[in-house]
Amino acid sequence: MRGQRGVSSVVATVLLIAVVLVVAVAAGNFALQFADSTQEPAPQVHASMTPIEASDGYLNITKNGGDELRVAELEIQIRNASGGGTVRLVNLPATGGSLNGTTLEGDAGMVTNASGVIVSTDANVEWTAGDEIGVELPNVDAGDRLVVRIIHPETDSIVWEETVTVS
Repeated sequence: MRGQRGVSSVVATVLLIAVVLVVAVAAGNFALQFADSTQEPAPQVHASMTPIEASDGYLNITKNGGDELRVAELEIQIRNASGGGTVRLVNLPATGGSLNGTTLEGDAGMVTNASGVIVSTDANVEWTAGDEIGVELPNVDAGDRLVVRIIHPETDSIVWEETVTVS
């Protein structure tokens, strides 16, 4: 009888070690999946927007500081909260000197022209302090409320947002 007791404790010890190993592997797998799913923090952008007048309908955003970003890493969303309509400027910088069907999503009639770094042909152009991004909004009326967002698609985050009332 004494010989059988020794075998039981060896088997129990082996089973206990196996259970601990399975739990450790499962916990390690969970930790690695969690580490892979974390995203980089969104970049910081400090910018200002000039008042928009219905007579010229020109929207101008000036970068005042924050992280350095390539224009190709950004999207700009303009939503007319009063009159309806939303347009997104994507695939920036625009080539050929103007915005077109490949760079506009949504209500393309909201935007007719562009200037500043948007129309540069260099996809690696940096949007740095003092640089301006501008678009013409031909269909805005005095009193319209516009919500302008700069979106960083890589982190799926809004890095700058401002609401302005057209004067």
